[in-house]
Amino acid sequence: MNLKKLPVEHPFFEFMGSLGDWMILNALFVVTSLPVITIGVSLTSMYQVSLRRIRGESRYTVREYFQALRNEWKESTKLWMFFLCTGGILLFDVLYGNNLPAAVNIGLGCLAALWCFVFTYAFPLQARFQNSMRNTLVNALILAFRNFPVTVILIILNSVPIVCIMMGPFTVMAVMPVFCIIGFSLIVWLESVFLSVIFEKIKEI
Repeated sequence: MNLKKLPVEHPFFEFMGSLGDWMILNALFVVTSLPVITIGVSLTSMYQVSLRRIRGESRYTVREYFQALRNEWKESTKLWMFFLCTGGILLFDVLYGNNLPAAVNIGLGCLAALWCFVFTYAFPLQARFQNSMRNTLVNALILAFRNFPVTVILIILNSVPIVCIMMGPFTVMAVMPVFCIIGFSLIVWLESVFLSVIFEKIKEI
């Protein structure tokens, strides 16, 4: 019996090639995020490659990732340090503010929600558009409210790793292989599907 060879353009090979690229992107993000201070620029780089892939403009994952890493280092690191400092302060207040007045706790809750809203869009915006840090933060807040249903979906997706950590050591050990292989890039891919539509609308304005 003669077996016909599948052409290189066959959907199976295209799917496997695409899957391999997302796994490579995930591995690059994990490795370059290890120093912690580089998480911001790693996020920007992953979003940049992901958004380019959604638009059909990405061909060389590794090259494009490291190019973004070089180009976005300064602004993305400033963004990350801003979110790291403000998020740390808010987390401390939320965890240890039990004795504060109810009005203060409500205010802290609102600030924490705003922090999540801005964080959700800041790094994708940095990956897609050239802008100052101040304008990026303002635009992130505007987009968060303008696209509120999508914002909720994006926050839920971003919360998946945090929820896994909060569920305890057993869950962390169970999902760690998934996130080490493809988990982070899968989340960013899902987010990029929504973000690409939003960003295209911005370009048309």
